[in-house]
Formats: sequence, structure tokens, C-alpha cells
Amino acid sequence: MTKIIIEHIEKVDDLLLFSRAYQKGTIKVNITKLAEHLGKDRKTIRRYLKGDVPKKTKDRIKYLDQHQAYIKQVLTDKYQSFDYIDHLFKYLQREKKITCSRSTLNRYIRKNEELNTLFKRKKTNQFTMRFETEPGYQAQFDMKEKIKIIKKTGEVVTAYIPTLTLSWSRYNSRILTLDTKTETLLSFLAKTFEEIGGVPKELVIDNLKQFVEKPRYKDSPAVLTSTFDEFCKDYNIEVKPCMPYRPQTKGKTETQNKIVEQLKNYNGTYQDLIDMHDQLELINKEDNLSISQATKFPRIFLLEKEKGDLNPLPTKEVRQKYHLSLNEVYVSNESLISYKSNKYSVAKKFIGLKVGLSVIRDELHIYYNNKIICVHKITNHLLNIKKEHNLFYMKHPSNREDDLSDEHIIHEMRHINYD
Repeated sequence: MTKIIIEHIEKVDDLLLFSRAYQKGTIKVNITKLAEHLGKDRKTIRRYLKGDVPKKTKDRIKYLDQHQAYIKQVLTDKYQSFDYIDHLFKYLQREKKITCSRSTLNRYIRKNEELNTLFKRKKTNQFTMRFETEPGYQAQFDMKEKIKIIKKTGEVVTAYIPTLTLSWSRYNSRILTLDTKTETLLSFLAKTFEEIGGVPKELVIDNLKQFVEKPRYKDSPAVLTSTFDEFCKDYNIEVKPCMPYRPQTKGKTETQNKIVEQLKNYNGTYQDLIDMHDQLELINKEDNLSISQATKFPRIFLLEKEKGDLNPLPTKEVRQKYHLSLNEVYVSNESLISYKSNKYSVAKKFIGLKVGLSVIRDELHIYYNNKIICVHKITNHLLNIKKEHNLFYMKHPSNREDDLSDEHIIHEMRHINYD
């Protein structure tokens, strides 16, 4: 019988075919010969013949396997960019509603050779001494410069993200701008102070040329620009410029600048500037609702406690002079605004609303609620329409598209058909 069994088995698992007969005593086998044939211990052979087999661990299906193709897709996209695991985690939470922890995603990426190769993380370890401040005492201002944001069309928008961080609560306020004019930055600070309901006693800044005429050095104080100096006096703020090449002094905003890198996660998906504003608002809201590693509390929770320690706002008349100086116009039913007798398009959601116009060199910048929503090149054409605004006009069938004059299009604007 042993010879017959040997002829029909190749591995120890095959002994299970004979275990019932062996247990009933129907067959007798030579344990030693079976052990020699299979290269196993005699005790192992007996266990298998008795059916006493250890349970095998099943190949477990990992939760993130169902998202692996999508993760690979976004990591290989020619526009989207992920510098941190945390950014990828938050992106997947928003887009795929994943329920695993951040550490689970991190392990999954690191253990997958292909995904780990696609994901490159740059990290520098530096020791920075922490300085804690009292509630309402200090805020830090910084700016994320020249972040490249890409529209669906492949058009690259160079944006700037001013950030104000309250040092005690770690609450952050951010906005997306296309320029770094003094007027734009002061408007951001004025609006932010109004939103949080008060003014910190001290403001830590970098040596921005818009604010600082002469940088601070060891033996000499900084010299502020006259416009910024007047702003600080109006808001009763003591300014504390950093020394050159010492970004650690305002480490709270330097750290928070990494948050806005998440805007690049959506590169190639933005329809227009409005999409960019909306995404930044979502990122900023998530950030303020999250628990600060330093305080162990949500930033928005501590802001409510800090508000009572802020200095009061200056009068409305004082604040008004730091709001953006814009020429306000209404958006027509055709989703157009007028500038010097010519028409410029905006998104259809602004029909009937009042928007602000500002001219910068040869460009017309259009704002709504202090946010830039569109930029047009100023031309001599009667009608200037961006494709992203999806405005379509009925044309006379006898006319070819290239024969239509601006006057003819304007005449037919009453027949607009929207998507």
C-alpha cells in the first residue's frame, strides 16, 4: 500500500486523500518511507494522515487594493502632483471617500514597489526652537509664491497664496491672488482681521519688499514702507520683521505653506479661477477643523477662545481705505460686463451680481467678494469671450463663422443659448 500511495502523491497535502482510510485502519503504511519520499519529519506525516493539519493563512484582500488603479492614475498624471503622503491621503478622502487611516495608506504605498517609486517624498529634518505666545498676542504672515496651477486646457496659472496664522490657536486664513501688490496684501490682512473679529498685538513678517524698505539686521531695526507703516498704526499692530535668511522665526506659517501644495493635487482638473478658489477654501476649512499637532485641539475651536484677547478693529472708515479699490459694475443677462464700451465675459453664476474691475498693465482683473474670478487681455474688440465660460451664440446660417463681425454677434446676443 505504501508503494501505491507514493506513486500518487507529490506533496504532503496529498496525504489528506488517504487520512480517512488510515484513521479507520483500512490501510497500513510505512511512515518512514513516506517521510523519506516527501522529505518531511515522521511526526508531520502522522499528523496529515490523521487529518490534523494546521490552518493556512488565507491571502487577505487589502482594503486599498480596490483603489490601487486610481492611486496609480493620479500619481502618473502629467499635471497632478503630491509632495506628501498626507496630501495624497486627504485627496483620496475627498475623491474616493476612503475610510482607512493615514498610516495604513503610508504602509500600503511603501510596501508597493511600483507606487513607492511613483511617490517621491522630500523631507528635510531641521531642529527649530519653539516659541509659544499668549492668546491674541501674535500672528505670522507669509506668502506661498509662484505656485503653478494648471487648468483642464493645460494653461498654467501662476498664483500667490498669502497666509495669516494666529500663533496661539494656529488658525489659518488664506486667499489666492495673481499679484503681490501692496494694495492686494493689505486688503487681505484687513479682510482677515474683519473675519476673525479683531487684531493681534504683534505681526511677524518676512522682508517682503511691499512691506519692508530696509531689512532688519542684528544691530539695526527694519525700516517699513510708508504705506505699511501707516497700516500698522491704523490697526495698532507692532511689526516684527524676521532677519534675512531666518525663516524659522515664522515657523508656524512656513509649516502651513505646505498645506497649499494640495492645490497641485488637482492640476489638470480646474475649469477656471473659481474652481481654484473653491478648492483652496475646502483645503483651508479642513485645515482649521483638524487638530493641531502642537496644541492637540482643532484650530477653529481655539480661535473662538482667542477672539476675546484680540485688540478691537479700527473704525469702518479706517478699514475701508484698505479694501481693494475697484470700479464696480453689474454682470448683464448675457454674462458680460462692460469696460470702455467693450464687452468681457464672466462665468454665468455671476449674472445679475456686482463685480469689481481693476486694470493691471494691459489686463482687466475682475473680482467678486475680494477674490479674483477672471482675467482678460484688454483689447479693442467689442466682444471678448473666454471658452471656459461656455457662452454660445446663434449665428445666421448664411454666414461663415470667420465672416461674423463683432457687431453682428452683439446684435444676435439676445438669442443666447446656454449649455
